[in-house]
Amino acid sequence: MKNINIIALIIALLMTGINQLKGGEYSPMDVKTITLKNGLTVYLNEDHNTTSVFGAVIVNGGGKRDPQDATGIAHYLEHLLFKGTEEMGTVNFEAEKVYLDSIRMKYDVLATTQNEDKRLKIQKEINRLSLQAGEYAIPNEFDRLLEGMGGTWINAFTSDDVIAYFNKFPGDQLEKWLEIYSHRFEKPVFRLFQAELETVYEEKNRAMDNVFRNVFVTYLENFFKRHPYGQQTVLGSVEHLKNPSLTKMQEYFDTYYVANNMALIISGDFSIEETIPLIEQKFGNWRSGELPPPIDIVEGPFEGREKISKRMTPIKFGIMGFRTVPAGHPDETALNVCNQLLTNNANTGLINQLTVDGKILEAGAFTMDYADLGANNFIFVPKLFFQSLNKAEKLVLGQIEKLKAGDFDDEFFNAVKLTMIRQNEENMESMEGRLFTLIDAHVKGRSWDDIISLPEKINTITKEEVVAIANTYFGDDYLVMHSKMGFPKKHKLDKPQFEPIIPKNTEKKSAFAAKLDEVPEGEMKLKYIEFDKDVQKKHIKEKVHLYHTHNPINGIFTLNFQYGIGTKAEPKLQQTAELLNLLGTEVKDFHTFKSELQKIGTTIDFRADKNYFKIQVKGFDTHFERSLEYVSEIMTKVKG
Repeated sequence: MKNINIIALIIALLMTGINQLKGGEYSPMDVKTITLKNGLTVYLNEDHNTTSVFGAVIVNGGGKRDPQDATGIAHYLEHLLFKGTEEMGTVNFEAEKVYLDSIRMKYDVLATTQNEDKRLKIQKEINRLSLQAGEYAIPNEFDRLLEGMGGTWINAFTSDDVIAYFNKFPGDQLEKWLEIYSHRFEKPVFRLFQAELETVYEEKNRAMDNVFRNVFVTYLENFFKRHPYGQQTVLGSVEHLKNPSLTKMQEYFDTYYVANNMALIISGDFSIEETIPLIEQKFGNWRSGELPPPIDIVEGPFEGREKISKRMTPIKFGIMGFRTVPAGHPDETALNVCNQLLTNNANTGLINQLTVDGKILEAGAFTMDYADLGANNFIFVPKLFFQSLNKAEKLVLGQIEKLKAGDFDDEFFNAVKLTMIRQNEENMESMEGRLFTLIDAHVKGRSWDDIISLPEKINTITKEEVVAIANTYFGDDYLVMHSKMGFPKKHKLDKPQFEPIIPKNTEKKSAFAAKLDEVPEGEMKLKYIEFDKDVQKKHIKEKVHLYHTHNPINGIFTLNFQYGIGTKAEPKLQQTAELLNLLGTEVKDFHTFKSELQKIGTTIDFRADKNYFKIQVKGFDTHFERSLEYVSEIMTKVKG
């Protein structure tokens, strides 16, 4: 490294601070929560450190609410809610509706037809009707409207517990965004459905091609023996995907897409005071509905060590899990500390030690903090030669026993808690992070106060409490799955054979788009970076420069060292970066070095791209100088 000329040293010392606004103080960490008269929950997070806004609409339910005879419905519906409404995405809905109604009836008939020749005949008739309906459709108009106002990140996802729709847009376009999102859920139309089947089928085929995902699906089937979390998948079964029912999709929409089961989340550069009346005006007319009761399914305990043996993976692979608690349970935070003591990103956990010491090829842990049920899971990969899955499993259990016995020192315990606090604060630095945190919190019944108070909760957890929690949940009753080498037969969902719909109205505007043009835009507030004001800079010597700015959110710093040579000039730098992330120094081995960093909540990460070799350091402002000392040590005394 000594021969590399340093061309830039960029330091972003993210110092604690609170922005001062005219009319008083505010904090970008504040969230205002209101509930409209129709039951819609609204979360508003004002942050003027950006010029953009991130918005989302979420629906409680997800894949777990799919009918048992029509799995995948929630995910299908997510795709179709990008196709428009009675006013958006069509040039003539009345004429289009005649064909759409016929298509819906044909799909209902298809679902009850077993004879393949008759099914093919029905599908061809659906294709004929779809081509005629396509004469009136304006494809992708929803996306184009958002992109036309500067929208990005236009996306959605369906999980077991929630469906979420979101995107990012300029702050001056807020009223138009509210108009589009309030409209898209009022009278949606499931147009271009047959064409969307190909997309959904491709998702399912990719999922079925992933051997480790298939292992996890099999594992879940045996872990959640009664609950939809294990008995059905978000993407749905192959059989159900072959027989989609538009009628059941409409029933799902009518049941769960109601104001009192949904939430609106907005984070970014906007005024809460000015926005609330707009939200009440545009979302206040959403209908409410009577919701089905919660899914009241309790999974019984495992009977000792329950084992599944399969041949599903190209290498030996194991996974085991213990029943724990759903999200929001009082024991959840302590369980998360347990997990970090066992495995963490710094590779200092008790289970991490198995990999670091070469006792096992790979091992790790992950939680399933669902809204209804929870689990702690551990994966393990034996060494390729002369190590069995049973031996690897026992090694992992041995490290869990150390946790249960309290066989870890106080410094390590406090370091893990400090790292958890830093990760939480980093996640809150951006509006994107806060928005997705709010999605997760809403679905799992947490308040914003619960999120903000998490660092305090972590700090108050004692070693004795962690040991007690570990002994409570990590007992002798658990599920383990061993997958030996094998190549199971792959299933493929054949893409539907139909004549493609050729878009004919791509340049046309719907009635809704015309009305949207009349919605006023806000004042564009451009915020330029003034280097002499917003960025402190200092020229240290030739080709070495320092740039510094402050972080108004929290007391976390980010320090980037950037060298002016990358993998384009020296391809070996990629391997160099990977190796440096696994080394210690002349005075501290890898584990000791990482442990010392963890004690002060600091991470050092080497990386390389085409143009630069980089060292990124993150930590607390209070430990900035000590962090630099560790950087100096690894750079001058690195040892393999």
